[in-house]
Amino acid sequence: MSRLLIVLSVLLLASVMVIGWMLGPGMDQRLIPGVWVWNIPLGGMSPEEALPRLLAALPLNQPTIVIVGPEGQRWALSPADLGMVIDVQATLARAAAVGHLDRGGFAERLKVMLDGVTLSPVLAWNEQQSLTQLQAIAAELDQPAQNARVRRTGAELQLEPSFEGRQMDTSATLQILLPHLYALESVEIVPVLTRLSPQIADARAQQALGVAQNVLAQSLTLLVPNPREGDPGPWTMTPDVMASMLTILVGEDSVSVGLDEAALAQFLGPLAMALFREPVNATFHFNAATLELVLDAPSVTGREMDVAASITLINEMLRAGEHFVPLVLHETPPEYPDTVTAADLGIVEVVGIGESYFTGSSSARDRNIRLGASKFDGLIIKPGQTFSFNEYLGDVSPEAGYDQSYVIIGNRTVLGVGGGICQVATTAFRAAYFGGYPIVERWPHAYRVGYYELGGFGPGFDATIYSPLVDFRFTNDTPHHLLIQTEVDAARARLRFIFYSTNTGRTVEQIGPTRGDPIPPKAPVYEYDATLPAGTVVQDERPIDGLRAELGRIVRDAEGRVLYDDTFMSNFVPWPARYRYGTGYIPPANAEVTSTPQP
Repeated sequence: MSRLLIVLSVLLLASVMVIGWMLGPGMDQRLIPGVWVWNIPLGGMSPEEALPRLLAALPLNQPTIVIVGPEGQRWALSPADLGMVIDVQATLARAAAVGHLDRGGFAERLKVMLDGVTLSPVLAWNEQQSLTQLQAIAAELDQPAQNARVRRTGAELQLEPSFEGRQMDTSATLQILLPHLYALESVEIVPVLTRLSPQIADARAQQALGVAQNVLAQSLTLLVPNPREGDPGPWTMTPDVMASMLTILVGEDSVSVGLDEAALAQFLGPLAMALFREPVNATFHFNAATLELVLDAPSVTGREMDVAASITLINEMLRAGEHFVPLVLHETPPEYPDTVTAADLGIVEVVGIGESYFTGSSSARDRNIRLGASKFDGLIIKPGQTFSFNEYLGDVSPEAGYDQSYVIIGNRTVLGVGGGICQVATTAFRAAYFGGYPIVERWPHAYRVGYYELGGFGPGFDATIYSPLVDFRFTNDTPHHLLIQTEVDAARARLRFIFYSTNTGRTVEQIGPTRGDPIPPKAPVYEYDATLPAGTVVQDERPIDGLRAELGRIVRDAEGRVLYDDTFMSNFVPWPARYRYGTGYIPPANAEVTSTPQP
């Protein structure tokens, strides 16, 4: 009996000592027995010992969240995937604070030890990470609604019916998910899906299909309304070609079927060029006796295609089932029709005359002068318009009827098509000069040409042209129209430009031309010509002195005020004599020899 008492006494003493230690301040360095975090017992452990156990036991990296799609798709995610992490320091600090003597005393500690305390871990959540995961799932689940439409394969048309789509509501799905995420529990979630209805129903597409089939039912024929002699057309576009241009736009409330406007415009481009007609002004000459215009050549109404309006009409008529469509053409009237009168234009008297002489010209030069002058006969220059010689002269070629005659090219006088045209330009310059019109562009010849000094005109009263670089231009600066009339007097070898308009009272004072001292040419130039007989020499050009000439004028208005004070300079270069020689001929010692016989 005494031994039993002794044992019991020892056990009681040990228990009292253990309980005393646990209730005493020695236990403050460890978690109190009975402390649980989530479902993990951590009592009696130091924070350092509790940390690895806590991390190992929490299911943060376990795929406990499963998203189940409508077709059985499954996406397994861990809390960590969804942005959930544990704040271990805060969690352990919270657990370590339970049952400490400085907070609840012995009674509180004893209660924890006897009844136990379960704490939730301190979690931190990254909402954006959750949304990113759900948006990736939404990208796989989302399906756009399919509008009803008409599909084309070649010239074949087929209706594609509409169907509903769906869209995952990530925000609503996250709200369902969030409580389970914080509870760290396993769960299967069905995402919130919204139905998307198509905007274009089958009936609307069926309507478009019917219109499109109508459009491609037969070939399109484009017609020229009120055709003129020599007009091309009609043009036919087959259904296959039309199908390649077909556009079908089906809206909620409308259907648009037709040929693509850009493709149709490209198709119509060559047609528009073929049908284009430039308006042609009537040409006249002035009858000085009646003071009336006499018609020389009638006017011609121009025409051009309105491409945009033609495209609109084509599509409108095709949709209506019409396949013979007239193109939309607009007439462009001439500026001067046959009915215009001298009084209408203010053409009532002579306001300027220019003349030049071509005595001694070859038959080819004579012919070129007459043809060139005819291009300007009957022209009307409107108020404010700048006359361009090259513009009205047009093409100078054998095809246009011009012959070869001598022209200046570079530092040589050679045969060229249209020699003599500068005689026409010179005459036009003189008419504009004496008419008092402002001269916009005038170029002198390279060297003095005798033709342009016939009739008493001094050097510098000339004008040269070389299309398109060198032109002669003047401006009609009056409020009245100007009629140009040309005359060729064969007996006197004289060309005249006569300007008819309304005299504004302006006067022209000629000044000069004055000239400087002659500049003698350099040594004669000799060039070997193997085609010449031996010992012969032929002169191609005679020597001409160089000269600086200055022609001026003062143009005054009716009140005597100076309108223009002009100076026209001409720097004529000295022109050497040029010869060709054959084998055996010895050029003079002072000659410039440009080529010699080859051994």
